[in-house]
Amino acid sequence: MGLKRLFGIGDPDEVIEVDTQILGPTYPGGEVRGEVLLRGGSRDTDIHYVSLRVRVRLTGYDGKEEEYALDSCSAEPGYFTLRAGAEQRLTFSEPLPWETPVSELGGRALGVVLSVKSELTLADGTATDVDVDLLHVSAPPLHESVLDAFAEEGYLCDSAYVVNSYVPDTEQQLGFHQAFVLTGHAPGQGRPQQLEVVFQNNAVGAMIHVRRAALDVRDWRRKPPARRFPAAHHEVGDADWRPRIRRVLDALVLLDEH
Repeated sequence: MGLKRLFGIGDPDEVIEVDTQILGPTYPGGEVRGEVLLRGGSRDTDIHYVSLRVRVRLTGYDGKEEEYALDSCSAEPGYFTLRAGAEQRLTFSEPLPWETPVSELGGRALGVVLSVKSELTLADGTATDVDVDLLHVSAPPLHESVLDAFAEEGYLCDSAYVVNSYVPDTEQQLGFHQAFVLTGHAPGQGRPQQLEVVFQNNAVGAMIHVRRAALDVRDWRRKPPARRFPAAHHEVGDADWRPRIRRVLDALVLLDEH
């Protein structure tokens, strides 16, 4: 994002400059990696640590946007003296939770915003926000494969959103979920015109929830009922998802008829 001046604002010669860089995209369950470049001003400065916080922008119960902290880590090394005019390069690496939302599908942005916020803390306890860098989280192969199968059934992914709501009666760890919005271009008789698809990810695979879309409703229990099917990471490339998708779509049609 470019070097940012943090301290000694009144005296340009005393500033500490900081540049945080994220190295490449990542996946849910993968690592976010990067480096922080510090450049000293006209005097030595004792640095305690640089912390990095992964955040996602989501919609709250009141419909307003808010941010949720997914994870945090510290850049290494910690606690050192930044010499006058010298550069110090720090590195960081942190595994992302499996429930981390994705911001890209097939290289296309979905409208979901994730970021890494950097904070510099001096030895005297002074803390200053450094930088906010966008974090690109790509859809894993399981997502790509299943959503491709939905496309073969006539449903194309238009966008995704993240909402501050739990999926009831599941082993959810984080207090939100991501929904993919799919529109039927040739959905078939009786099938919903628009779907919401939720992947509840873990190290084994995902439980995939499918329901008729109700985009103006945020609470899971107030939305139309969902049907679900499991999918494992190791099945990608071998499994035919379309029979499972057809079963849940047929089940949604039956729900609408009753």
